[in-house]
Amino acid sequence: MADQIFDVAIIGAGPAGLSAALTARVRNKNVALFEHMDFSPKLQKAHAINNYPGLPATPGKDLMKQFVDHALAAGPTLIKEKVTNVFAGDTFTLLTPNNTYEAKTVVLAIGVSNSAMLNGEKDLVGKGVCYCATCDGMLYRDKPVAVIAYTEEGEHDADFLGEICPVVYFIPQYKTEYQPKHPTIQVLKARPQAVLGTDEVTGLTTDAGELKVDGIFILRQSDPAETLLPELAMDGPFVKVNRDQATNVPGVYAAGDCTGKPWQIARAIGEGLTAVLNAIGYIDSKK
Repeated sequence: MADQIFDVAIIGAGPAGLSAALTARVRNKNVALFEHMDFSPKLQKAHAINNYPGLPATPGKDLMKQFVDHALAAGPTLIKEKVTNVFAGDTFTLLTPNNTYEAKTVVLAIGVSNSAMLNGEKDLVGKGVCYCATCDGMLYRDKPVAVIAYTEEGEHDADFLGEICPVVYFIPQYKTEYQPKHPTIQVLKARPQAVLGTDEVTGLTTDAGELKVDGIFILRQSDPAETLLPELAMDGPFVKVNRDQATNVPGVYAAGDCTGKPWQIARAIGEGLTAVLNAIGYIDSKK
């Protein structure tokens, strides 16, 4: 466990998260900035940004570099780990595959997942549906499992599970030349359709047939927000917030694409600033 309690934990380092981190540091707060991807790959792929004031026709990669350099120069603690769970209490506990952190407030800037939740997935989270093999893999030792991977992170999870499970169905949803390290791993070219089971996972349906498995590990760039913090109120697939960017969980704020459309850089930056200023106000009110 980390030996300090951060004032603000910011999950995600796209425009919203970087804006929040910069503002929090300007206000002299101790900030943990969690970033397990390469700083908004989606924005970096943009050929030219034409509607961000003052910086016309700027390539997305260049604009993102300016955001990152400015925010990191302010001195937040950059943590290159994926947050898998957040638990509310007197302080917030944030779990990653390898560590535990604490913070007084949390700002969610997790973006949106490019893949929708599967049918049956939401009802079976914690009952066979998992999002981290390091965290939950040992629960499925000697049991058949499936790994649905939307990023290369899934390859590491499959390799680990291949050591402890009799069969691992690896189902990549991206182009890859992945070579399994263990004979227990089977690479399937298929599209997942639904998670099967009532009280626990019993299988997975795909467009190539049905798989009998006890566990399903789903690796996305961004996990659904309600799986990160189950008590979080949602508005469809988006985090529900008020004008202060506050969620229904006291001390938790959200900003950027995860709060809904329009998905624009200027909006994300403004929401990140608003969220963290109100998070700071929340800390002050607790004093």
